Amino acid sequence: MNNTLKKIILIIFLIFTFIKIGFSDILKIAVVVNDEIISEYDINERIKLITFSSEIKNNNLKNKVLNLLIDEKIKIQESRRIGFNITEKDIERGINIIEKQNNMKKGDLKIKLNEKKISLHTLIDQLTGEILWQKVLSKKILPQVAVTENELEEALKIESNNLKIKNSIFNISQIIFDKKTKINSKEIYENLKNIKKCEDFEKKGKIIGAKTSTNLGYINVNDTPQNIKSALNKLDVGDKSNFIKTSTGIQIFMVCDIKLADISKQKNKVRQQIARKKIFNLSKKYLDDLKRNSVIDIRQ
Repeated sequence: MNNTLKKIILIIFLIFTFIKIGFSDILKIAVVVNDEIISEYDINERIKLITFSSEIKNNNLKNKVLNLLIDEKIKIQESRRIGFNITEKDIERGINIIEKQNNMKKGDLKIKLNEKKISLHTLIDQLTGEILWQKVLSKKILPQVAVTENELEEALKIESNNLKIKNSIFNISQIIFDKKTKINSKEIYENLKNIKKCEDFEKKGKIIGAKTSTNLGYINVNDTPQNIKSALNKLDVGDKSNFIKTSTGIQIFMVCDIKLADISKQKNKVRQQIARKKIFNLSKKYLDDLKRNSVIDIRQ
């Protein structure tokens, strides 16, 4: 056998060895879902896509991705059972949305995937699952979702209680004593307890020896330090805080006015929140029922 022939045989051997290694994950079955296969290759490619598109590190992702692909396979099977199909326009629209969300130019996503040696088909599989499932939910779940007036009113009561903390603008006056000043807190509270107006509160502060006694105007409660915010959120108009030690001294606040967010403007927001929660719960139950009725054979 001459040297040329030996080289040819060696090259052929190396080629087939490489092909065998490259296709081992493709051929290795990880799980069978209702007679449809998910391979080790599918899992590994999806892990690559996830780590590329987010800051998640490739640590112990395999089982999570396996469960994700099982869910995805079941969703696609259900969508096709109902009669939905995916179109090229659906996929192209999905890719365009991803590019816009990430400030990419049209076509950049495919280029970046190619640079990272991530299969475009993996992204298409993911988009297929997401788009088809949205079509299923639109047909099966959304018609079941209705927000009653009672539900809305109850939610608005809760929301209105939270609005004081989240969205209130306080008009407050403050009295500040120097940190080195020895103060008789009981005597000061006695002087201040019957005061109803902020103007009188500020005048009294000057009389009893405060370093500063002034009105701060309207402030957003969320812009104040945590200890002050916690104190203010417990107060109503006309109330005074306990003494609060800060870097500027020992302070006491009086609430002059509170502007609450207009609850009527929150109605649509609250209605949407209730609807989203219902959609989530119903879609989860729907998927759980599908999984219970599926044959899932994990080969790992």
